[in-house]
Amino acid sequence: MNTRRMLMGATALALTAGAAQAERGSDGQVNILYWQAISIMTPFLSNGTKDIEAASLVLEPLARFDETGQLVPYLAAEIPTLENGGVSEDLTSITWKLKDGLLWSDGTPVTAEDAIFTWKYCTDPEGGCAQEPYFADVTAMEAVDPQTLKITFAVPKPYPYGPLVGA
Repeated sequence: MNTRRMLMGATALALTAGAAQAERGSDGQVNILYWQAISIMTPFLSNGTKDIEAASLVLEPLARFDETGQLVPYLAAEIPTLENGGVSEDLTSITWKLKDGLLWSDGTPVTAEDAIFTWKYCTDPEGGCAQEPYFADVTAMEAVDPQTLKITFAVPKPYPYGPLVGA
């Protein structure tokens, strides 16, 4: 009798769990729980996973890696490569094209100048940017047009995807 009662209780619990799952997210709210409080909402002043993940909800990179390790575009229209002309033949520059229609939360368009601002911020000696090493060999960033950013490196970069690319 005890086993029967336990099985009935487990079945009832399993049935109610499905109903709770169906309700999750119906209000459009996402709750993210960490064992430690988020300390800052900018990925540029922290190397902590909890801070970087939380900041990625409001500050997205040009591209980031998916769960299989493939680089996928986020703010960029496509991943620059040698084949599509986005990476220079001598491997000293990479050109990113932004997706059309990107807007900041205030409705202002996201432009290549915003990426240049991030580079200047992260390489300012007074700034304390935790992501500064990704910009170590960058000698210039140029807004070719509002939607196009060209990054130039001091040395050839066989893998030029460090600056402005998230994890």
